[in-house]
Amino acid sequence: MKTLQLLALIVTMCASLTARAASFERLYQFAGLDGMAPQGLTAGPNGVLYGTTAYGGAYNYGTVFELQPPSVAGGNWTETILYSFTGINGDGISPFAAPVLGPTGALYGTTAYSGTYFLGTVFELSPPSVPGGPWAETVISGLNGYRGVVLGNGGELYGVNPQGGLYTYGFVYELSPPVTAGGAWTSSTLYNFPSQSTTAALTITPNGVLYGETTFGGGSGAGTIFELIPPASTGGAWTERLLYTFTGGADGDAPLQPPVMASDGALYGTTSAGGSSGSGVVFRLAPGPNGPNGKWVETVLYSFESTNDGKTPDSPLIVRNGKIYGTTTAGTGAGNSGGTVFELTRPAESGAAWTETILHGFSDTAGPYGNLVMDNRGVIYGATTSGPGPQGAGVIYRILP
Repeated sequence: MKTLQLLALIVTMCASLTARAASFERLYQFAGLDGMAPQGLTAGPNGVLYGTTAYGGAYNYGTVFELQPPSVAGGNWTETILYSFTGINGDGISPFAAPVLGPTGALYGTTAYSGTYFLGTVFELSPPSVPGGPWAETVISGLNGYRGVVLGNGGELYGVNPQGGLYTYGFVYELSPPVTAGGAWTSSTLYNFPSQSTTAALTITPNGVLYGETTFGGGSGAGTIFELIPPASTGGAWTERLLYTFTGGADGDAPLQPPVMASDGALYGTTSAGGSSGSGVVFRLAPGPNGPNGKWVETVLYSFESTNDGKTPDSPLIVRNGKIYGTTTAGTGAGNSGGTVFELTRPAESGAAWTETILHGFSDTAGPYGNLVMDNRGVIYGATTSGPGPQGAGVIYRILP
């Protein structure tokens, strides 16, 4: 692409920055023994939130927690530790991603360390058999998902082991639940990465297709977006297809989170670097004119400038009703360097710029790395890994529309 054309593209895609008074509330502040450095949230029934902390708890190896909404208006949210990792007998150390909620009420997640070879675990946390009893943790695999697993329609778990495999660069795996109660989970490798990848978690669609990213790799070493298609019949092989390779320039560089598929059939995601100022982008990736089997086309929807609009986006996006929601880990201006929660609004006219709104800029807290959760009223819930207070152990917050 010619230089002038590239500059024109950047000007067209960069959006104006607006400010909107959104209501920000801290729901819970961690102190250490109750957990430290929360890593994102999962929505449960009746407004309950589930999450993990990478550290803290009884042994300082991390926790899985539950956050109950108040029973009366204006009351306090109540945190309960469902499990404190001990590091004993390979039960896991440091979960760095929110758990996923299974159909039976069990929680599934990953830890970065411990396990059979100290390379991490995939665990199941089962609800108590009697009211008020303890939750039971079971290590179901010594694989390492690092950023978590996703749940398939048949109860399968899918994740990425960032090392090992056929080429030593990591692989995508499937864990199938036991055929009989109490049996072992069965692991299988779906795809081996042939080059350096540092792949995060995956996104799964209702038809079982997996989408993911590689932070590195591709022709420019700036990362890729890939698709894994399940076999058409039992016993077939999964098919990997490279959808897009980043150049490291205006189109983005080093994606850290998997893209999400919206109702329009396109993928939406972020890169942590690249763009017009090197601070990252929000992009849309859609099938080209030849349909889903042809070349996919990337469009940069917003390019962060880092001065007062955010820098380094690092959370899976929420796409809903013509708006996109996400977080950046730095760059808000006015002394608020702890990151942002942002909203992008679709333009009224095709080809016009998307508009970014900072819903909240963090100052006394920092590190909104984990995923956001949005309820059916449009309320956003999230976590920061540090601050405020003397322990600096992180908070759970919400933003009212």
